Amino acid sequence: MTGKLASLQSTIQQAILGDKPEAASLVRDPVKGTRGARLDVYRDAYGLRLTEFIANDHPKLKCYMGEMKFTALAHAYISQHRSENPNARWYSCHLADFLRKSPAYSRKPELAELAELERCLNEAFDSADAPTVGIDELAAFDPDQFGAMGFDISPSVRRFKVRTNVTSLWASLRCDELPPHPINLDADQELLVWRQGTASRFRMLGNEEAMALDAARQGVSFAVICEMIATIDDPETAAVRAATFLRGWIEAELIAGLRAPR
Repeated sequence: MTGKLASLQSTIQQAILGDKPEAASLVRDPVKGTRGARLDVYRDAYGLRLTEFIANDHPKLKCYMGEMKFTALAHAYISQHRSENPNARWYSCHLADFLRKSPAYSRKPELAELAELERCLNEAFDSADAPTVGIDELAAFDPDQFGAMGFDISPSVRRFKVRTNVTSLWASLRCDELPPHPINLDADQELLVWRQGTASRFRMLGNEEAMALDAARQGVSFAVICEMIATIDDPETAAVRAATFLRGWIEAELIAGLRAPR
């Protein structure tokens, strides 16, 4: 009996997902309508629930596109992406990639970037808790080991490149203002997303700071970061610029730990 029940449940599940039309034979004849129509009720309810998950994760994208266009996007995404994780929180994690690759949406790059920004903000918020380093802790570090010092970066940190004015779009939508017209930037820019306290934040990074932060995440020492920075601009002020970046990271709670050389 258990095996038969499991088989029945699997068949009905596949029918709701759209792959088992023969499952209609397992449904009793309704007083009105057809067996297929009965199954469609569950299919529609399932689709509405998935659409709700996508909308909850991407409220700014929904506002930007409008109800009808966003619903059409959700249906297109659902048709190509099965829910494979029992946690609905992760269902829409591929939406940005879908928007980039879909011929129907790829000509509007701000859509994918808006979805990516919202995904990163959500992930930063949900990231594991970690300690934060204060300026006092940095000041107490052994000066003789400062150059060899390494860094533990907050697990909330996310990075991606943008080529549109997506940050302006997001900010306008957050304030319930009419968003500006989407434009392409003169050059790709690095966007940093992280959690500070209990709030997810983002800001643009210059090329030099982006390189320095990437190096810090890879375990590169402060001295080597200074050397890398010296290759980009004035070598005489490289250490000062690196120290300025470090202070900003600490104040923004990007640094979770300082590592002394072994």
